[in-house]
Amino acid sequence: MLLGIFAIAPRPAHAACDVAENASLDTAASILFKCSSTMALSGLPAGEKEFVANFSFPKTLPAVETPWRGIDFRVQPERYLRTLLAYGLKDNVSIDWRIEKGSQSWCHAPWFQDIRERIHGMTRERGSRLFELSEHQRSRDENWAIGFYNGVGCYGLGQVWGDPARPKTKAMVFPPNTFAIKLLFTTAPVSRVPYLTGSKIWNAAIGEGGSVQEMRLLQVDVAVKDPAAGALTGWVFGTFMYDAYAAGDDVWSKLVPVGLMWGNDPELTAKKYQEDGGTVQESWVNPTVAARFFSLPRHHLGLFGRLNGPVDNFKSACLACHARALDWGRGIPPEGPVFDEMNGLLPFTINPYDEQALRHYFKNRAPTEPFVAETQSLDYSLQLAGGIFNFRRWVDLKFSSQAAETRDVAPYIFEAEKSGNAEAALSRILPPTQDRSHVGPSPFSRDEP
Repeated sequence: MLLGIFAIAPRPAHAACDVAENASLDTAASILFKCSSTMALSGLPAGEKEFVANFSFPKTLPAVETPWRGIDFRVQPERYLRTLLAYGLKDNVSIDWRIEKGSQSWCHAPWFQDIRERIHGMTRERGSRLFELSEHQRSRDENWAIGFYNGVGCYGLGQVWGDPARPKTKAMVFPPNTFAIKLLFTTAPVSRVPYLTGSKIWNAAIGEGGSVQEMRLLQVDVAVKDPAAGALTGWVFGTFMYDAYAAGDDVWSKLVPVGLMWGNDPELTAKKYQEDGGTVQESWVNPTVAARFFSLPRHHLGLFGRLNGPVDNFKSACLACHARALDWGRGIPPEGPVFDEMNGLLPFTINPYDEQALRHYFKNRAPTEPFVAETQSLDYSLQLAGGIFNFRRWVDLKFSSQAAETRDVAPYIFEAEKSGNAEAALSRILPPTQDRSHVGPSPFSRDEP
C-alpha cells in the first residue's frame, strides 16, 4: 500500500547533509560521513520519524557477551544459529531497531547516505524474480535491508573511519566476536507470498519522489567472526526467514532457521553434484525449508545446495558473495570499460559449469585474502566495502586532485588503463561532473540485474 502520495512536496533532505560548493575535502567528508540520508521523502506517515544513523564507534575494543562460544556449529548448527539470532534481537526489538541514541553497543556502516531511504535507513537489495519466493509470485518484487554491527564490529569500523576524509583500509580485519545482523523487507504482498501473513510491517520511502510504501519482513541474516571457523574463512554466516505457519506468539518467534554456513565447499562442482551425488559439507541447510523451495524454478537456495536466503541469488552463497568485499583503492566510474572490467573481475555469480571459475568464486578465503589480487580485502564486509566504494567515487568526482591523500593502499590499475600512462588513464576514466553521479551501480550493493 502506498502512503503519502498526496503530499504537496517532498520533504527536504537533512540540513546537516548540505555541503557548500567551496567546502574543503575535510569539511565535506565530515558532513557527508555524519549524514543519515539525502533521499527524498514525500509524506511522513503519522507516528513515524525519520531515520538517524548511529556512527558512534568505540575508541577501545569493548567486551561483549559471546553466548555462541562453546557451541560447536558443526555439531549443533541450529542451536548455534538460534543463539546468534537471540543475541541480535536482545537489545534491538524493544526499540524497533532505532539505535540512534548514541549507544556504542550497536551502529550502522557509513557512506550510504545517498541510497538510504529516509524512514528506516534501508538500502535496496537484489529484487525477487518471478516465482523465486512462491509459486504464486507472478511479478518482480523489491527487497530493501538495513544492517547493524555489535560493539566489536563498530570498533572495527571505527579503525577504518577514524578520519572521515582518509579511511584506513590497509591490512584491515575485524576483531574476533564481531557480529552483524541484517533485516530484509520485501514489497511482495501476502496474496502472492502467503507465508508473509502477519509479518512485521515497516513503512519505507522507496517509491517515486520518496513516496512511502509498506514492506514486510521476509529474511534476517546474521554473521559472526568466530575463531573456531578460522581454518576456513574465519566467519560463520546464517539466515532466517519469516514463516506465518511456524509456531510462535510473535514475529520474531516465527523466524525459521534457513541454515548456517562456515565454508564454501569449493570442490562441490557441477559434475560432483549432478553426477556423483555430492552434497555440502561446510553448511547446514534446514531440510524443511529447502524442500519448500525445491519445486520452484530456483530449485535450491544457493548453488548446488549451498546456503543462501530466499531473497538472495540462488546461483551464489552467503560466504562466497561476502568474500568479494574489497577496496580498489580508487574510484570506479559508473560506466565504461573500467566499470565493465570491474564487473568481470568481481562477478555476482559465475557459470556453474566452469570449474575453474567455480573454485575461485567458492574458495575458502582467509579474512586477509582479497577476491581480486592486488586489491585490499575488507574481511567479508559488503557494508564496509560498499561505503568505501561510494566514498572513493565521490572523492574522484569532487576532489580528484586530492584522491591520493585519501587512501593508504595502492590504487588498482585495470587492463583497460594499461595502454598508456597509468595516471593519465586514471584521470580519463573519471565520471563526468554531474550531481549524484557517484551514486551509481556498485558491485557490493547486491542489487544486481
